[in-house]
Amino acid sequence: MRNYLLLLFYFSSGFSPLLAQEGYPKPNVKDLLFYIQHNRGKNTYLYQANVDKQGKIDSNEPIKISRQMFDNNGEIKSITAIQRKFAYGIDSTPQSDKSYELSLVSYPQQRLYLRSTTDDNYFVETTLNGIKMKINRLFIFQKEGTSGLNTKVDYILFYGTDQKGKHVHSKLVID
Repeated sequence: MRNYLLLLFYFSSGFSPLLAQEGYPKPNVKDLLFYIQHNRGKNTYLYQANVDKQGKIDSNEPIKISRQMFDNNGEIKSITAIQRKFAYGIDSTPQSDKSYELSLVSYPQQRLYLRSTTDDNYFVETTLNGIKMKINRLFIFQKEGTSGLNTKVDYILFYGTDQKGKHVHSKLVID
């Protein structure tokens, strides 16, 4: 009975799209901070810490962005200039030598923060709907009938872990 109530809750609360990501591939690359997938294919956008051999972050470009073409044998390529400028690029502002305020160029209202642990491992965190989380991945649900530079988004699902290490998620509805 409890499982039935949980399923009913998920379907009635608008979280049923969480189940739509079953079967999506998971990238396995070095220094991965988080990744983005969407409902129009399995290609995945990778956000990696851009560090030098000493583990120091590149202040000019703290995050390296690429895409893994899971729809085409898993090949990893650079993102295009248009993707960088209008969709998947990152704007960054240094807060210290190991901390940056970030935002996706396509939704600058949601602030993200690149942080470092004491052993120079980097992570990205945000607060959404009162939930502070270390981000693992985002899933973008694009509106049907929109494409290219006119692509519109219904919502973004944020997945991560809270400060206690518990898996959490939150939904950002785009107006």
